[in-house]
Parts: sequence; structure tokens; C-alpha cells
Amino acid sequence: MKKLLKNYKFLCILLFILLVLTATLGIIVGSVSLNSKEVWKIIINKLFNKEIFEKTWKNNIEIIVWNIRAPRIINGILAGGALSLVGILMQCLTKNPLASPYILGISAGASTGAVFAIIFFNHFLYSVPMFAFIFGTLVTLLVFFCAETKNFSSTRLVLVGVAIASFFSGITSLIIHLAPKENELRSALFWMSGSLSGSNWKYIPLSFISLIISFLLIYPKYKEFNIMVTGEENAIALGVNTSKVRLLIIVVSTFLTGVVVSNVGIIGFVGLVIPHICRSIVGGNHKKIIPMSILLGALFLLSTDTITRTLFEDREIPIGVITSLFGAPFFLNMLRKNSFKWYEKFKRKFRQRSGFFCLENRMR
Repeated sequence: MKKLLKNYKFLCILLFILLVLTATLGIIVGSVSLNSKEVWKIIINKLFNKEIFEKTWKNNIEIIVWNIRAPRIINGILAGGALSLVGILMQCLTKNPLASPYILGISAGASTGAVFAIIFFNHFLYSVPMFAFIFGTLVTLLVFFCAETKNFSSTRLVLVGVAIASFFSGITSLIIHLAPKENELRSALFWMSGSLSGSNWKYIPLSFISLIISFLLIYPKYKEFNIMVTGEENAIALGVNTSKVRLLIIVVSTFLTGVVVSNVGIIGFVGLVIPHICRSIVGGNHKKIIPMSILLGALFLLSTDTITRTLFEDREIPIGVITSLFGAPFFLNMLRKNSFKWYEKFKRKFRQRSGFFCLENRMR
């Protein structure tokens, strides 16, 4: 059994199966309990747009499955996978194991734009994702403009990101206090804690395409990511165009974070904790970490969303509250056990394999 758990392909297949089972459970449970066979029959009929299975269920059951719960499940899967991917990218960019999708203030900017659209435009058309992406991009440009130095410094980048994130968080609070209508105010406050309750099919194509394109752009660069983690000087000496790779990371991270924040709000700890869990299982090779983190992040967010819907019968808890309750203790436990030694181990192992020590001696 231990050998199977160390097998990367087996783990990915296992995570995929668990994801399908959890998605099925997420559709079945709720204020109205459903039959699993009927659920899959409805989904298959809708996917193929044909009555492959004879309709033996009521119309309200079909509405609950296809119009309410299915888009919520898919949105949770896509958001969890995207947050985990951005977490990996941020940790690679900053070479900081404490980095998360929100460390550069991208989420704070996207949140400001989304709240502005919710309160003053009342979800008009695609105003929420549009404003979230615009403000997220603006924050990214501000961070790199303020942190611009001749030599790239991840520490300076993070500090500037924290400062600008605080500034935009203040703007968001100001917008909320200036909200003209109470309904929009409640919607914004609930959204800021993270929620999948407003999911519908309208935003899913954008989220799906965004994640697929980001994965196709990022995954072929796993070798460069492995080298960049070992240090800036190592990467340059081994022929990695660090400026180009950093630009790719920034563009993809900004885009994905803006899409996720505009759809589900601010959900913490997914992009911070999930990459570390994957590294503790499969090591520091990004070839394995990236696909596994996407699957595990999707499974984690989907599981927590199911809990938020079923924990109380008369109310729904924002998903960001549950992820924080699970993520914070786990993260503190990792800190206590000093679980970030993977970085130094991977760095030494990679340097030995690449023969960098020989190259370094020649350069001296």
C-alpha cells in the first residue's frame, strides 16, 4: 500500500476518482436529498442534449441538479484548481514557501474591482469579472513599478505587495461604507468571505478556458521552475531566461486570480497549503506538483463547499470561513514541524544533479 501511495500516476488517478465521487455527493446532499442514479441520468441527458434516459423525475429535480448544484460543483472544482496553481507560481516566483495567490496584492485589487461592480453596477453583464481583472492587473503593474530594481528581489516584491494590498483593502472598505443600497452591501460582504452560492453556467466557460490555457502555458516550463527555485544566480548560470519566466508567471497569476476572485470571492489558504501537501507527497519536482496540486485543490475546495451547505439546515456559511478553519491549524502545524525543509533538500539535490558545483568552481 505504501508503494502505491508513492506512485505518482496512481495518486493522480485516485484523486480524480475521489473528485468524481465528491462531486456526485455534493449534488446529492443538501436541503433536498436526491438519488444518485437520477442525478447522473439528468447530467448525461443535458450533456448530450438528448433524452438518452427516459425522464422519470420531476421538473424541479432537474432544475436543482442542472441549474443550481451542477454549476456550483464545477465552479468549485475550477476555482480550487486555479488557486492551487497560482499558489505554486507565487512560491516559485518569490522562492518563499509562505507565498500564496494573494501575496502580491492581486486579490486585493481584484476584490476592489469586484465590490465596486457589485455595489454600483449590480452585477450588470460581465462587470464583476471585468472590473476584477482590470483592478488586479492595475495592482500588479503598481507592485512591479514600485519594486523595480536592477537586481530582482523577491523580498522587496513581497513587501511592496503587502503595502499595496493594504491600500486597496482600505479602498474596498470605503466603497462598502458608501454603498447606496443594503442588498448590494450584504451581497458584497458575503462575497468577500468567499462563496459559491451564486454560481451559474454563465461564468463557467471563462473559468474553464482560463484554467486550461494557464495550464498549457505553465506546465511545459516545469524544468525552468525547478531551476528557479534553487536561486536566481543558479537559474541564470544554467541558461534560464528568468525575466521571461517571471513575466509568464505574473501574467498567468494575475489573470487566474482575477477570474477566481470575480467568481467566488476571496478564499484563503487553498493556494498556500495545497502545494505544500503535494510537495510532502511527491517531492519538489514541478512536473508532478502542478497536476497533483490542481486535482487536490479542486477536491479540497469541493469538500469544504459541501460542508458549508450541509453543516446548518437554515443557513449557509461562507466557504472562506471553512477553508480558514481547516487551513490555518494545518499551516501552523507545518510551521511547528518545520515542514519547509523540502526547499533546501530539493535545492541540494538539484544542484548535485545539474553539476552546478563544477560550473560554479570554474566561474571562480
